[in-house]
Amino acid sequence: MIREMLVGIVACAFASGACGYEWLNVSQETRIGGRMVSPGYLRGKVVLFDCRDYADPANAEVLKRLQSIWATYKTKPFVVLGSHRGEAGTAKVRAMMDKLGITYPVYRGARLSNGELENTDGKALVYVIDSTCSRRLYGGKDDRAATGVVGSAIFAARMPTNAKQWKFQLDYELENLPGQAYLRLKALKEHQDVWSEMQSKYPEDAKRYEDTRAKFSENNEIKKLAKLVELARLVKDRDTESEQAKKIKPEHLERVEEKYESLKGSDNPYIVQETKNALVDIRFAKASLKTK
Repeated sequence: MIREMLVGIVACAFASGACGYEWLNVSQETRIGGRMVSPGYLRGKVVLFDCRDYADPANAEVLKRLQSIWATYKTKPFVVLGSHRGEAGTAKVRAMMDKLGITYPVYRGARLSNGELENTDGKALVYVIDSTCSRRLYGGKDDRAATGVVGSAIFAARMPTNAKQWKFQLDYELENLPGQAYLRLKALKEHQDVWSEMQSKYPEDAKRYEDTRAKFSENNEIKKLAKLVELARLVKDRDTESEQAKKIKPEHLERVEEKYESLKGSDNPYIVQETKNALVDIRFAKASLKTK
C-alpha cells in the first residue's frame, strides 16, 4: 500500500522538522462567512492569518486591505484566513463582511495547534505562515508589512532556489501532498544545478527522492492525482498569459470533475484530501467562469 510505502518518508520528514502544525477551529461549526476552507485544504498554502474583532468598525480599513490582497493572490497557493476574536455574534460579523465585500474565509477563534498564534491581550495581530505550516514568516500588528511578505512566500513555495529549499518543500509534500510531491520530484531532475547540489550536499536524501519518484511513477493512482493537481493549478492560473488556461470552459471542468471523482475513494487519506483540495479549486473556477 502507498501508505506503508510512505512510512519511512514520513519518519524522515518528522526528523528534519518538516512536519507542520494543524489548524484548529476551522470547521462548519465555527465558520462565519467567506469562502469555505478546512484544515486539510490549507495544507500546502501560504496563509495570511488575521486575528481581530471582525465586527468592530475601527477595523474596516484593514479588512478592506486584506480583501485586496486576497483578490490579488487567491488564484495562487494562498489563503487569507480571518479569525474573529470579538464578542459579537455571527450575524453582526456577517453584516460587517457584507458591507465591506469580504469574501475570504472568516472563522470564530481559528488558531494553530502550536499555541503560538494566540491573541491573548485583545489586540489585533497578523501573521504570515509558510506553505508547510511550520514557520512564521511575519507576526505583528502591521497588515501592510504582512502583505509585503506574501508574494515572496508564494514564490519561494512554488520555485525554491537551492537544494535546501527544495528539500524543505519536498519533505513536507511527501508527508501531506503526494500528488504535488510527485510533480516536484519530476521537476527536481529537470533543474540540473539544484539536483547536482542535492546529490553533493544531501546524498541520502537524493537517493530517497530518486527511489520515491520511481515508485510513484509506477503507481497509477499517484500519477492520476498529479495530473489532477496540474489541472487545478492551471485553472487557478487561468487569468495569466497562458493561452491554454484562457481556453478553459465550464464544460471542460465538469468533465474533469467526473473523471477524477473516483480518487476520493482511495484507501490513502492523503490522496483523498489532496483530491478534495484540487476539486474544490476546480469547482470554484467553474463557478467563476459561469458568472463571466
